[in-house]
Amino acid sequence: MSESARPLVSIEHLSKSFRQGEVRVEALRDVSLTLAAGDFVAVMGASGSGKSTLLHLLAGLTRPDTGRVTIDGEAISHLPEPELTRFRRRRIGLVFQAFNLVPTLSAEENILLPLLADGCPALDPATLDRLLERLDLTARRQHRPDALSGGEQQRVAIARALITDPALILADEPTGSLDSVSGQKLCRLLRELNEEQGRTIVVVTHEPAVAAWARRVVVLRDGGILTEFTAGEFSDAHTLATAYQDAVEASATREVRV
Repeated sequence: MSESARPLVSIEHLSKSFRQGEVRVEALRDVSLTLAAGDFVAVMGASGSGKSTLLHLLAGLTRPDTGRVTIDGEAISHLPEPELTRFRRRRIGLVFQAFNLVPTLSAEENILLPLLADGCPALDPATLDRLLERLDLTARRQHRPDALSGGEQQRVAIARALITDPALILADEPTGSLDSVSGQKLCRLLRELNEEQGRTIVVVTHEPAVAAWARRVVVLRDGGILTEFTAGEFSDAHTLATAYQDAVEASATREVRV
């Protein structure tokens, strides 16, 4: 495969299990998936479907039992821990539901934290100014998290994820702590970053209203990929929700017959 044709993200036969007491639970079972540069994928599924485990494996926060994750040509699932930490800090932008901002730092300081942790030289002030302006945070740059709204805190988290110019942005239920209006504004922002800057984004969500903003929707059930939709198949979140529910119910019916 040529360099230009190589996928940005390759997930090959990924499996992961966890022990809960005396029981071993299979969180993921033989999952394979590829993402091209500039892709925007939403991973949907009910609680326990394996979607958060998949994101953690993509981020290198946990390691698979079997299979491999390759990002931007680097097989991260086989990297030694120090190299994995450096790769994650430099090439993966993480956005969490709970924002994970440092309460004693200003918005600007929170954004710059990955660069400081990596010992990078000072960022060009103009680059930071452009990022703050793009995310509508210029007037809030010196405010601490407790003086910011939920939507502003999440935009700070996105700016922090973007500051290292990562190959991949991973967002775990990014609207979960926001009201519906702020959540939709955040989804629009992610879509604009994908369209205008070619950012490659994976969003884990259980909400069709969030998944509808993506270009592709991958549905997980019981640790495996159940089906995949493309954005062009649906006119709105309601039709996506109906298709998602139909796929889950059809799968359950097949299992009962077997």
